[in-house]
Amino acid sequence: MADVFPGSTGSDPRSLTVAGNSLFFTAKGEGLGRELWKTDGTAEGTVLVKDLRPGPEDSGITSLTALEGTLFFVADDGVHGPELWKSDGTPEGTVLVKDLVPGTGGAGITSLAVLRNALYFAADGGPHEAELWKSDGTEAGTERVAAVRVIESDPGEQIIQGLTVAGDTLYFFAGSPYASQWDLWKSDGSAPGTARVKSLGRSSSDDYGAAPASLTSTGGQVFFVSGASGSLWRSDGTTDGTYVVKESSNARFLTNLNGQLIFTAWDEASGFELWRSNGTVAGTALIEDINPGRESAAPFWLTVVDGKVLFSAQTAAEGRELWSTDGTQDGTVLLHDIVPGPGSSEPSWLTPVGPRVFFITDDGTDGAEPWALNDCTPPGLVCPSRVYMEAKGPAGAPVTYASATASDNKPALPSITYSKLSGSDFPLGNTAVFATATDESGNSTTCSFQVVVSDTTAPRLTCPRDMEVWRKFRYGSKVDFAAEATDAVSKPSITYDPAPGSDFVVGNTKVRVTASDTFGNVSRCSFDVKVRREYEPRGDGGCGCGVSSPGVLSGWALLTAVSMLAGRRRKSGGSSK
Repeated sequence: MADVFPGSTGSDPRSLTVAGNSLFFTAKGEGLGRELWKTDGTAEGTVLVKDLRPGPEDSGITSLTALEGTLFFVADDGVHGPELWKSDGTPEGTVLVKDLVPGTGGAGITSLAVLRNALYFAADGGPHEAELWKSDGTEAGTERVAAVRVIESDPGEQIIQGLTVAGDTLYFFAGSPYASQWDLWKSDGSAPGTARVKSLGRSSSDDYGAAPASLTSTGGQVFFVSGASGSLWRSDGTTDGTYVVKESSNARFLTNLNGQLIFTAWDEASGFELWRSNGTVAGTALIEDINPGRESAAPFWLTVVDGKVLFSAQTAAEGRELWSTDGTQDGTVLLHDIVPGPGSSEPSWLTPVGPRVFFITDDGTDGAEPWALNDCTPPGLVCPSRVYMEAKGPAGAPVTYASATASDNKPALPSITYSKLSGSDFPLGNTAVFATATDESGNSTTCSFQVVVSDTTAPRLTCPRDMEVWRKFRYGSKVDFAAEATDAVSKPSITYDPAPGSDFVVGNTKVRVTASDTFGNVSRCSFDVKVRREYEPRGDGGCGCGVSSPGVLSGWALLTAVSMLAGRRRKSGGSSK
């Protein structure tokens, strides 16, 4: 990527740490000691951040720790001694946070850890005293939390190490190396909340090299190894809840797998093998005797990948190869016998990068070279349920459907494509929509669902108003009429009972009308046809039997009545004479 130290001399990059959008590291450069560098992944973007100690001397940069995009570290610029610094990736933004102990002696800062929104660290507060400090990155916001004393009368130096966060609690070891006394402490970030959890006891000075180590947060508790024989301890932050779960086991490689501790330990029956623990003595057990008997499989390079632990292990049949476990016996398997038979490929330096795991291995042909374990697990995909939509016209309808849900064994969500996009027009009938999820490794999964566009709406039918007609022949009259029907999808057909043009008898007849569309949806209505008993009057004013207009009949009745009245009057007049 970049030749940091041009020529055949290596820059020896170390302590690679991501903060913000940069990868920080320490390296040696031409005319420089070990200083702070950064890279964006390109040769042009790989630059010296700042020469804290000008010239060829090292600035002694250690403990690179990121907090909200800012890099914190310990360095010695030759003026202030080893103190706390911070950097935003620019020369002017790389500054001393606070000179805790003025002069070149330094504050002996070690063990940086982030709890909530503050940086915590251990510092030397003076003779025989260790202190817990915190900082928000400003000088005013860098302050002592509490002094930690292991043995009040001990004249020797006391130190703090192993700061580890579990939930909202900071755990650490405090000890007196000369007295070989070590305690487990905890802190909530305040002075009153900083207290000893439990004394881990004294041992001979020869056991100083076996100081407690490997504080590992798992499932709301912490595990650690203490004592010359490497006993495995657990703690829930209380005195009674801090105890040994596996005695004299030379426990190592403590690894958190989904709230369960996976580790390598020794016992008389199986040698060094793979174990698990839930924090109880009864729940601490051998996962699998990978190399049966007292011969050890000696698992190491335990690395969590996709909810499993990958590791290197030795068997008589396959040699040392790459294995995987989910914490169960059945789930502990050989991944690949790279060198078939008892030969070993010696996998090491397991490093997850994106969708792959890189490691160094020797296949017996090319020597020790970088290899990659590709992600071969397809993503999970759940399609939405069948979608129903009412047709808007002969062409169907636009349909919006819920998105499919994808999951993967990698942090990045898979991309999802569809054979027909949501919101587009779908034809009448059933349409299968295929959704395909593809992860960053190119593995894909497909599922499908149905979009059903149907016409379930009946036509809109309008019947004629009730009708009243004259009788035109002896029994009634022939009557014509027409209803109106419309539909959004298809042209409806209309049927009548009785049909238009039929002979209707004198009196009332109910006409029933039915409109049906192509998809069998039906609307109905009805109206009355009344045929009068009277005949329709003739247009020439004659007195034929066909005259039946109500107005004409009334006129003729009036004339008849007047004539009869006049006759009676004549008869009455004659008799009086």
